[in-house]
Amino acid sequence: MEQKILDEVREIKKSLRLAMNGIVSTIQRRQGLDYKINFGVEIPRLKGIAEAHAKNRELATTLWQDNIRECKMLAIFLMPESGYAHVAEQWIAEAPFTEIADHLTMVILSKLPDAATNAIQWIQNGEGMFRYCGFMTLTHLFRRGIELDKKHESIYLAIAKDIEKTENRKSVIMAAYNSLSHYCNDDE
Repeated sequence: MEQKILDEVREIKKSLRLAMNGIVSTIQRRQGLDYKINFGVEIPRLKGIAEAHAKNRELATTLWQDNIRECKMLAIFLMPESGYAHVAEQWIAEAPFTEIADHLTMVILSKLPDAATNAIQWIQNGEGMFRYCGFMTLTHLFRRGIELDKKHESIYLAIAKDIEKTENRKSVIMAAYNSLSHYCNDDE
């Protein structure tokens, strides 16, 4: 790894320590967000830290490797679009919590050129975080007025219709309902 990237990671971690919010970190731990390290830095502040750095694929992938909440978030914010397809499925598989997955779907997954096709495959997969990310990606697409083709629409509706029968993870059920809400809302 290039020394410049290592120096930038050190600088970012120093910024995270300075921005640490112990109260938020403690609350998140109590809620089950058990990272190796959780600085409790709020999202707006993380976005500010990200804005101080150029988007860089190597920097983003290096940050992602740490089991630190804020490093994973910054990795998402710092990944250039040209790297989205290269990390999408790996990062879904490695997303430790829905908080990370929510940002991953909003910032990266919903902006992939084949986002709808991928999302349908992920909700069919049903493993780990894939189904959750599939429904959340669809939510972001529906919010932007993107419609599914007839084939994908019928697959989506069939899975979403029976979600409570086929899924035991509450987060996935809620993500499916959220996507249905946006699918049905013509006013957005």
